[in-house]
Amino acid sequence: MSRTLCLATFFIGMSFSGMTQDLDYKMVLGAGGVPLNTVEAGDKTKPGILLIHGFGQSQNSFQAQLESVELTRDFHLVAFDLRGHGNSGKPWKPEDYKNSKIWADDVVAVMDATGLQKAVVVGWSFGGFVVANLVEHYGTARIRGINLVGSAAGLLEANFAPPANAEAAKAMADNRTRQVSGSIYENIKAAKAGGGFLTAQPGNASWQDLAYAGNLLLLPYVRTALMGRNLDNRAVLPKINVPTVITRGSVDGVITQAQAEELSKAINGAKMSIYDGAGHSPFYEAPERFNKELAAFAAAVSK
Repeated sequence: MSRTLCLATFFIGMSFSGMTQDLDYKMVLGAGGVPLNTVEAGDKTKPGILLIHGFGQSQNSFQAQLESVELTRDFHLVAFDLRGHGNSGKPWKPEDYKNSKIWADDVVAVMDATGLQKAVVVGWSFGGFVVANLVEHYGTARIRGINLVGSAAGLLEANFAPPANAEAAKAMADNRTRQVSGSIYENIKAAKAGGGFLTAQPGNASWQDLAYAGNLLLLPYVRTALMGRNLDNRAVLPKINVPTVITRGSVDGVITQAQAEELSKAINGAKMSIYDGAGHSPFYEAPERFNKELAAFAAAVSK
């Protein structure tokens, strides 16, 4: 095992020590037989919520949702590590990441394996692009509602929009070279810095460990393949015909307020929820409010 994977596993182990033990983990075979690390929480007889994480992170980003007493009481929560991320498989060939249908098929495989016939789908950052891939290839027949968190999902731009401010843009550009370097030392430096883009204020030790480990587990060859993906989902916009919530932290350095407002207007009936003082991860930065809003949204669309 490489030093990168050993370090990442060590940090994940440290972070898991404080987690509850009632999470149900399984491996699900995704498109092309890629194993997808999947976790379930809550009551499997209740309405489903599917949580899809962002670039360089993992299902552990949603710890505050998976361990929420209120959410797990009233809903069946499912999250998984995207291909190439976390403890999921990391195919070698670039074509295993390029096609949007691959990502949609992965989501359907997870839904089938966990019994989610229909669900509210939450897409954080890059996860929003995966939600768009699902709608592109499978429509909304299995989606009760969509919650895009810190994501324009490629619905407005042909690719990732530039970061919301020049400082963030420069920092992310400087870090990108380290992320795809063949040097583990450079990868470690990039992984440590990468977690700083996720929140307005530094997260606690557990969050920082998980963010660090998640970045390390997204290996350089996977990053390179993902950077070559076509992320233009503008043609998907008219297909979104389910209730939608756009969630944004007011100081998010990735998606601007203008983009969030434009997206909320472009999707028929979409509502916007702004978290004052939060950055790119309002589900972590303000978990009580986020969980309350998610529960209310999921309950409303599941009637």
